[in-house]
Amino acid sequence: MTFYSTVTSKGQITLPAKIRDKMNLKAGARVSITQGINGQVNIQIPPTIDDIRAQLQVDLKKKGFTPTKLRKIAEEYKSGDGLAAYVEDKYGKNR
Repeated sequence: MTFYSTVTSKGQITLPAKIRDKMNLKAGARVSITQGINGQVNIQIPPTIDDIRAQLQVDLKKKGFTPTKLRKIAEEYKSGDGLAAYVEDKYGKNR
């Protein structure tokens, strides 16, 4: 489905209501806008911090990092960035 919008003198456009409703966008919502090589514009809702946290937990679990193991690492390296120090100690600075 194609919609049309007019660019204002400030370079702004209004997203049609059907698109805003489908994306559940409310006033003040943030969106990410990317442009492909062919000039096509893509508008997406960026992930929230909760989305990023959930994905990080999944990724860490796949790599064998349990909550208990992460707490232990954090306790061992309280003076700095626990995970970074752990990785550096285990795998070296050049990784």
